[in-house]
Amino acid sequence: MTFLPDSFRNRLALLFVGLALLVGLPTYLYLDHVYAARLIRDRGEALRDLASAVAAVLGENLRERQREIELLAQTPLYRRAPLDSPDFQASLERVQESYPQYSWIGLADPQGTVRAATGKLLVGKSVAQRPWFINGLQGSFFGDLHEALLLSKLLPQAEGQGPVRFIDFASPVFDESGRVRGVLASHAHWRWAAEVVQVMTPHDAESNALDVFIVNQDNVVIYPEGQEKALLAPDKAAFNSRAYSTGGWGDGVSYLSATAQVREIIPGQHLGWRIVVRQPTARTLADVRDLQRVVLLALVGATALFLVLAWWSASRFSRPLERLAALAHRIEAGDEKTRLEVTDAPQEIRGLAAALQDMADALLSHQEALAQSNAQLEEKVSERTAALAQANAELHQLARRDALTSLANRFAANERLQDEFLRMRRHGGSYGLLMLDIDFFKRINDTLGHAGGDEVLRHVAATLRTLVRESDFIARVGGEEFMVLLPESSLADAARVGEKIRAGIAASQPPIDRQVTVSVGVALATPEQEDMDLAVRQADTQLYRAKEAGRNRVAGGPQSAA
Repeated sequence: MTFLPDSFRNRLALLFVGLALLVGLPTYLYLDHVYAARLIRDRGEALRDLASAVAAVLGENLRERQREIELLAQTPLYRRAPLDSPDFQASLERVQESYPQYSWIGLADPQGTVRAATGKLLVGKSVAQRPWFINGLQGSFFGDLHEALLLSKLLPQAEGQGPVRFIDFASPVFDESGRVRGVLASHAHWRWAAEVVQVMTPHDAESNALDVFIVNQDNVVIYPEGQEKALLAPDKAAFNSRAYSTGGWGDGVSYLSATAQVREIIPGQHLGWRIVVRQPTARTLADVRDLQRVVLLALVGATALFLVLAWWSASRFSRPLERLAALAHRIEAGDEKTRLEVTDAPQEIRGLAAALQDMADALLSHQEALAQSNAQLEEKVSERTAALAQANAELHQLARRDALTSLANRFAANERLQDEFLRMRRHGGSYGLLMLDIDFFKRINDTLGHAGGDEVLRHVAATLRTLVRESDFIARVGGEEFMVLLPESSLADAARVGEKIRAGIAASQPPIDRQVTVSVGVALATPEQEDMDLAVRQADTQLYRAKEAGRNRVAGGPQSAA
C-alpha cells in the first residue's frame, strides 16, 4: 500500500471512503440490474394474473349470456306455444329488462322470418342470411363482435349514436318431438365489455398508467373502442416463452405486457380473444430510479461523514486499534487461543478489547451448541412432519371412503351434496339424484353368508363405475344402498341413467349363481328447493315405489311423475 499517504489519518479516511463505496456501489448496481429485472418479472407476473382474472370474468359473463338464451329456448312456452302467440313478445321484453345490455332479442321461424322481438324491431323481416340464424339452426352459436348498421338505425337515439357493435348469442328452439321450430337470438351491446373491464381494473390503474385491452384473433384491439387502428397489440408469439413480454406497440414507448386467453364459450367455436394488460416500462421502473437516487445521495452523505469521523479519531486510536486489529486478524485466521489484550490503551479501548474477547468466546460456544441443536431439531421436525403427513392422509382416506367397495361413503356423499347444491343455487341449472337398493339382498346374505353378500356389493359397485360419466358421483350410503349424483342433468336425463344402471346390473355376471338386480328411485334437485336433503328424500320415496311395484325397475322419471 505504498501508493497511500503515510499518515494514519489519511489512510483511515481513505479506508472509510473505500468502505462506503464498497457497500454503496454494489447496492446501486444491484438496484440497476438485479432488482430491476426482479421487479420487471414480479410486475409481469402480476399483470399476467390480472389478465387471467379479467379473461376468466369475461368468459364467465359470455357463458352466462349464452346459457340464458339456451335455457330460455328450452322453456315450455318456446317449445309448445304457437309462434304467433303474443306471449313471446312479453317473454322477450322481460329478459331484456333483466339484462339491459341486450339491445335486441328476437325469435325467427325456420324460414328466417322474425316472429317476435323486443320493441317489435325487425318483426316480419327476413334474417335468413344472417350468420346467427344460419348457425343457430344447427345448434348453440356465439358470434364475434360486429357492427349492425341496419339495427342501429332502428334502436333509440341514445344507443344509435355512431356505429353500434354487438355480440350475437343464438340457440335453436325445438318442439316436444325434437324438430327445430325456430331460432332464438340476442344482440348484446358491446358496452358491457367496458363494465366488465372497469370492475376488474385496479383503482390505481390510471395513476400507474395501466391499460387493459381485449384483442381479437386478428391481433387487433377491440376494446377500448376507437383503439382498433391506433394500437396493434404484441403478437402472441411474444408470450410463448414466458408469462409477460417487453416491447413497443408502434407508438415509440416500451411497455411491459401480459396476456391471457378467453376460454371457449361453446365447444368448437373458438373466437381467439385475448386479454392484454400493459404498463409503460418506465413507469414500472420508476420506483427503482427513485430508490437509486436515494441510495446515491445516502452514499455521498455517508462518505462525507466517514471522512470527518475518520480524520478526527485516527490520531487518538491509531496505535491501540492497530494492535487490536492485529490480534483480531490472528483469531480470524484460526488462532482461537489468542487473547485480545491491549494494556497500554485508553480505558475505552481496553473495555472494547475485553468485550470483544467475551463476545468471541460466547460466539464460539454458541456456534457449537447451535450446530448440535439445529441438527437434532431438523431430525425431529423431519420425523414428525413425515408422521403427521402420513396420519393425515390415512385419516382423510378412512373418513371419506367405504372400505368394502372403495366408493365414497355417507360422509363424503353429504359433502358432495352440499357442494353441488350450493353451486346450483349460485349458478342455476339442476342435478339428478338416484337412490339404488339391491333387490332381495337379505336373501343373499341368508343363503350365501356375509362373505357372499360382500362379493355382491363389490360387484355392484364395480358395475356402477362403468355405467356413469366420470363427472358423476357414486357413494355407498347404507348396507346395500347406493347414491348416484348427476350434475347438470334434467329429470329425463336422470331417468335414462337410472334405466341404464338397472339394465346394466341386471345383465351383468355376478359372482353368485343367480341374477342380481336393483331398484332405482329418481329425483331432481332444482334452485327453488331450500333444503338439499329434499331431493334425497324424494329419491328415497321413489325407491320405495319401485320396490312396491315389483323391484328391478326405475321410479320417479317424467312418465312416473305424470
